[in-house]
Amino acid sequence: MKADPLPPIPTPASRQWRQLRIRFLPPLTFLAVLSVTVWLWGRNLASPVMLGTAEGVEAEVSSPKSGRLSQLDVKLYQEVTAGQLLAVIEAVEPNILSNKLAVIRAEMELIRVEGGYRSGDRLRYSQFQMEFMLRRVDLALHRLALPLAQLELSRTETLFKEKIAAQSLYDYAKLYVEQLQAQIKEMEDAMVAAESALKKFDPAVVNAEDPSIRAKLEVEEQKLHLAESELCPVLLKAPISGRVSKITKLAGLNVAANDPILTIANPKVDRILGFIGQPLRLEPKVGTAVEIRSRNAQRTVGKSHITHVGPRVELFNAPLRVRGMGSAQERGLPILIDVPEGMELRPGEMVDIFFRKEG
Repeated sequence: MKADPLPPIPTPASRQWRQLRIRFLPPLTFLAVLSVTVWLWGRNLASPVMLGTAEGVEAEVSSPKSGRLSQLDVKLYQEVTAGQLLAVIEAVEPNILSNKLAVIRAEMELIRVEGGYRSGDRLRYSQFQMEFMLRRVDLALHRLALPLAQLELSRTETLFKEKIAAQSLYDYAKLYVEQLQAQIKEMEDAMVAAESALKKFDPAVVNAEDPSIRAKLEVEEQKLHLAESELCPVLLKAPISGRVSKITKLAGLNVAANDPILTIANPKVDRILGFIGQPLRLEPKVGTAVEIRSRNAQRTVGKSHITHVGPRVELFNAPLRVRGMGSAQERGLPILIDVPEGMELRPGEMVDIFFRKEG
């Protein structure tokens, strides 16, 4: 008689779970980690075709002629708008200009003596013209003294508020500035009236003066025009709106013509500059589609296209692939790329550039 088969012994769930953990869980975990690693590598660490730099508009502010930086009204990283006054340049030292005006006045007095002009003579056109020029010299001297007096008033006012200077000293400085301003106003009004009267004298009707005297008067007239142009300070205004990114000169220092004083940078990025290093692995063309990836903690991706291609291979600083290892000089073909719409970048920020296929 054949014995009945014994029923299978049931395997406890704990033994099945142990068998699963030993035989199946390690390879499944390895495959999952490998898949995530490959995905992260392709998204964040894949080597881009090239690196690019986000760029914005920059403008250097410099003086058109040499002088002293008497006033600087901005600070580092301050926001400015186009047309805003940034600095004031005094073209020449006040003492030098004052001496130059004194020389012009002395030369015109010499012309007066050599021409034989006397106070009792009939008013002649050239005599009236010379008197007009002398008054212009006096007006220029008063205008030159006004900013110095205002500077002294500002200094005295500061000392007075700190209870260092006396009330009488402050009142005297204030009164002197007011007197200068009043004198300049009166002299300007007189100059307007004198100029109007001078135009009523027709040189063709008045007896001609000595040609040599007229020539000397013309020379002094041109010297006076030059001195008056030097008297006016140079006002430096912001050419663009943006933020002051660099200040190379401080108030009180002398500056040379075309010497940069400060730099204004627009915080808005308007283009991306990239270089395709040698050997050129592809030939870029205007309109070629590219993908831009930022290097922030939260990576953003945008689509754009090439707008311009450089005419020649240029030398540029390429950052090394290993972070913190500086940069090296390489040669490459420059290209310009539009900033993808909605992509927030800062000027100077590095981005990864990939070429992509349309469609």
